[in-house]
Amino acid sequence: MVDRAIDHPLTPKRRWFLKTALAIGALGASLGGLTYWKRGISDGKLTESGRDVMRGLAIGFVGPMLPKDPTERNAILEGHLAHLEVFLSGLPNVLQIEIGAILGLLGNLATRKMLTGLGSSWGEATEADIAAAIETMRMNPLPTTRLTYQVVRGVTCMAFFSNSDHWKLTGYPGPIAL
Repeated sequence: MVDRAIDHPLTPKRRWFLKTALAIGALGASLGGLTYWKRGISDGKLTESGRDVMRGLAIGFVGPMLPKDPTERNAILEGHLAHLEVFLSGLPNVLQIEIGAILGLLGNLATRKMLTGLGSSWGEATEADIAAAIETMRMNPLPTTRLTYQVVRGVTCMAFFSNSDHWKLTGYPGPIAL
């Protein structure tokens, strides 16, 4: 006799499993291709997308310390991005590749929306949108998303605060002369 419980419509079939695996593989390949196509670092330099992401993250992490005057603010942010490129070029290649992938994920609409909930580009987002996106990453239940938050916060803050030109913005007078 044939066991009819095996033929139940809710029991997954091999074809269903193969179709699902193929769909998940295609989705993963598409997102991976998008990330590679629009990566954050190329040839040791920030790409346009990477600059946009890092500029937005800088506004989110150190924005309250920046001057309110738009001209001064933009000059400091551009200086930060230039210093950030020097900082990133001093990292091992493996870390550059990993940070480039993270910037690629945050630069693409589909993956940025999944990680942060931010629907617009970092350059078009308001400070409130950026703060909400950063908070979404920080409080996300997935450990990989929280790790992404920690990486971008660490890179942004290390590059910003290691530049002695920014110390006066934070109220730090600099090291004491001995």
